[in-house]
Amino acid sequence: MPKTSPIQVVKYLPATNCKECGEETCMAFAVKLLDHQVKIEDCKPLIKDKKYAKKLKSLKDLVTPPIRSVTIGSGDSTIEIGGEEVMYRHELTYYKKTPIFLDVADDDDEAEITRKAKFIKDFTIYRLGQNFYLQGIALRGRSNNPNTFANAVKTCMKAADLPMILCSLNPDVLKAGLEAAKGKNPLIYTATKDNWEEVGKLALTYNCGVVVFSEDLNELKSIAKSLAMGGVEKIALDPGTCAGEGIVADTYNKHMMLKKAAIHKGDKDIGWPTIGVTATVWIGKKKDISEGERIALAYEEGKLATLLISNACNLLIQHTEDIWFQLAMLVIKDNIYADPRINPAVDAKLYEIGSPGPKDPVFMTSNYTMTYYTVESDLKDMKINAWLLIVDTEGISVESSVAGGQMNAGKVAEAIKEVGLADKVEHKIIIIPGLAARISGELESLANWKVLVGPRDSSGIPDLMKKYWDLDKLMAQWKEMQE
Repeated sequence: MPKTSPIQVVKYLPATNCKECGEETCMAFAVKLLDHQVKIEDCKPLIKDKKYAKKLKSLKDLVTPPIRSVTIGSGDSTIEIGGEEVMYRHELTYYKKTPIFLDVADDDDEAEITRKAKFIKDFTIYRLGQNFYLQGIALRGRSNNPNTFANAVKTCMKAADLPMILCSLNPDVLKAGLEAAKGKNPLIYTATKDNWEEVGKLALTYNCGVVVFSEDLNELKSIAKSLAMGGVEKIALDPGTCAGEGIVADTYNKHMMLKKAAIHKGDKDIGWPTIGVTATVWIGKKKDISEGERIALAYEEGKLATLLISNACNLLIQHTEDIWFQLAMLVIKDNIYADPRINPAVDAKLYEIGSPGPKDPVFMTSNYTMTYYTVESDLKDMKINAWLLIVDTEGISVESSVAGGQMNAGKVAEAIKEVGLADKVEHKIIIIPGLAARISGELESLANWKVLVGPRDSSGIPDLMKKYWDLDKLMAQWKEMQE
């Protein structure tokens, strides 16, 4: 489908340039609306004045993404899935990261349900300046008992205020869960060819979203269309998630066919977010399997999840709890959904490692996020006090920024002056990355500092300090430079 332009948007705005939205003109608002920097609701006259009702409806139809958004949860824990406009990230970007839910069985004892719910709530991994989290709980009605399911919902809610997916083929079980979770806006899973009418009525009654399941895409579309015609406004699609040789490709193809039909062909009947249930890898497996088999299954689930995340599956339901597994999933997700137009960067300034003083060493590197946090981590692991000068390289790594000119002797010399390094240390010694060795001579000349070329990898800094960090000797060399 052709991409919407700001000119198409402007004709549905008030065209008064009233500035109530915070922008100077309606055209500026239109540009930001398409770039996801503002929302339709930010145009106050369009929302409040009834004379713009037709324009408002037309604008919503125009800017609603081919894959519509669906919200799950309430309050601060609300998440939104879908909203995709393109098939591949390089065409624009993906805006809503795939949330990861872990499954919990309703027939486990209360202590186990509580443990797992708290595990999901408290799970966090800190990596390269970011904290990664899990987003929600998928409660499986394995007991097929409404009372057991309702009690499990309450137990989960008591342990963790997180978005929930209530999973059962039995409408009575789903109803009991919805009563227990009233006001929490869960997603109910799942509507099939056999129960869609009853499940659809539940979705309308409790104003919640519903997942449609069928491995037959024509049937999947038919059910989703029937639910939408009946008034259900929040729908997600599960075309089946299967692992195994020759089967994974089928799973992948179904997700991509749905996405392509919605985005390229404008098929609104299946223009909904998709869900992948990688926990299916564990179906039929007993709790007492060997550790080797458990790890092998987790690895299979990881491969399947990676495939689905990398192609913008909008939500995943997983089973594996292991830290090593979730770290991989969360890092992959973060990389896929990073804005390709923006290099990941930290602020270019002088950072303190520990409590540095006037005689402590000064290190320099680029402001590429991964470089900064790697160097910072290695310095902290050494338990030394040091100054870390971060130079603005436009978020580009050391080697690439030296090659491209973003890191040069002039820029580093200027950074030394800007942060007032000469006032913070008694010496004039700066340690630069080994990959920036080519600028060392010119930097010494421009900055009038002694440059010590460090290792190519910051993990080699401890050896460098042992062999070469002799402040008196280095200062003597600097003084020789002055003569």
